[in-house]
Amino acid sequence: MTDSCPSCCRRDIAPAATRWRGVRIVHGYHCPGCGATWATTRHLPAYSDIHHRRAQRPTRKAA
Repeated sequence: MTDSCPSCCRRDIAPAATRWRGVRIVHGYHCPGCGATWATTRHLPAYSDIHHRRAQRPTRKAA
C-alpha cells in the first residue's frame, strides 16, 4: 500500500519496512524527496469489514 508524504505531499511512496503485530500491520515510510519518515498502523479487520459491506451492496448493473 502506498502513501503520501505528510511534509512535502509527494504521492505513491512505497513502504520502506513492514511489520505484523497481531491483526495490525505497521508500514514505515521514508520520502525520497524530502527525507521525512513516518509510520502508519492499519487494523486489518476494519478494512475487511469495509470491503465485505461494499461487496454486499447492489451494483448499478444489478439495479
